[in-house]
Amino acid sequence: MSGYATDVLLVLVLVLVNAAFAGSEMALVSLRESQLKQLEREGGSGGLRLVRLARNPTRFLATIQIGITLAGFLASATAAVSLAEPLVPSFSVFGSAAEPVAITLVTLVLSFLTLVFGELAPKRIAMQRPLGWARVVAAPLDVLASLARPAVAVLGFATDGVVRLLGGRPGDEPEDISPDELREMVRTHRVLNPEQREIITGALELHDRRLREVLVPRAAVLWLDPGMTRSEARDALAESGHSRAPLLSRDNAERVEGVVHWAAVAAGGDDPVAAVATPGLFLPDMLPVDAAIRAFKQARAQLAIVIDEHGQVDGVVTLEDLLEEIVGEIYDETDSDVIDLERSADGSYVVPGSFPVHDLVDLGIEVDDLPQGGYTTVAGLLLVGLGHIPDAPGESLPLTRGWRIEVRAVSAHAITEVCLVPVAEEPVDEA
Repeated sequence: MSGYATDVLLVLVLVLVNAAFAGSEMALVSLRESQLKQLEREGGSGGLRLVRLARNPTRFLATIQIGITLAGFLASATAAVSLAEPLVPSFSVFGSAAEPVAITLVTLVLSFLTLVFGELAPKRIAMQRPLGWARVVAAPLDVLASLARPAVAVLGFATDGVVRLLGGRPGDEPEDISPDELREMVRTHRVLNPEQREIITGALELHDRRLREVLVPRAAVLWLDPGMTRSEARDALAESGHSRAPLLSRDNAERVEGVVHWAAVAAGGDDPVAAVATPGLFLPDMLPVDAAIRAFKQARAQLAIVIDEHGQVDGVVTLEDLLEEIVGEIYDETDSDVIDLERSADGSYVVPGSFPVHDLVDLGIEVDDLPQGGYTTVAGLLLVGLGHIPDAPGESLPLTRGWRIEVRAVSAHAITEVCLVPVAEEPVDEA
């Protein structure tokens, strides 16, 4: 093999060394904490070595940068001295500039090879398969880090000093992922199917949702009378399709005396239903959904009475209602209020007035610019926007960019049905 061929081979080897270090850096910084914990659970010397290396970024980054710097320096020096000089006669047409032209040409070629094969390609591969790459390089990097310990210590000390000068803290952990970033990761992650995305997104939003947003309003609740017999209560439950219902006091409309379950009245009888009622679970309407689920679990309850800040009954909520905030609508043979939305030919939606505002995003309607107010349903949104109670269908107002909301049906001062209508946006006059 000629001397020139040997020099070319040496440069290529140095580019590959650069690629190994560059890919190793990307692989180690791309490892997730969940992957490191899994390696710890699995045990094994190789996995534990990788965990130690990944959790000491100063050590492995300094080692990798030393390797990349040396590989790049040696490759550049070899190219400039050994590869460019034999090309000078070929550029004699440039006279005294022949040598600079040869060096420039070799530098450009080397830069291209280094960028593509020594940086971009290995980093992309390592980013796609960080754990596999990191497993392969963990042992060699650990050995190199031990051999380069004095240099690594000096670089680490200098780096910590610069970080402090710039206002940082060398020992701080990386910033946690924000909820919005986590939601975006869930939305764009290709491995997740739509059902998995819905469940994860619902779980992330549990703390932001309040019971007043998911409860069944008082007017829509089946209330049993304490004076009913068990047979009468059984018939009322059977007709409604519910498996349990609260017992409302005759003397005080704000006092709930308990909850009656189907199993307690299924056999019927003439004795008062109040005798088989169980104590109710009472929760404030501003309680977050995740805290409410814990309360249900602790009380072993399936239904809770929701109380507002004035101590008045706001409605009821079931454990099923709360679980639906995570997994979506749960369909069973007793559901009579499941909303099955269909989009009309003109792109509009007809929804009940009780449709939750936070579910508008599922229809492609942004909710960031909606009027401020304590409402949780589209009926409440209309009341806030209109400033009065409509007495007939037809009134409407702009909802958000590209949408209008219209009163479709009114009953006893309540907006029972609304229409969400898409509207064409007016072009912006740039004159």
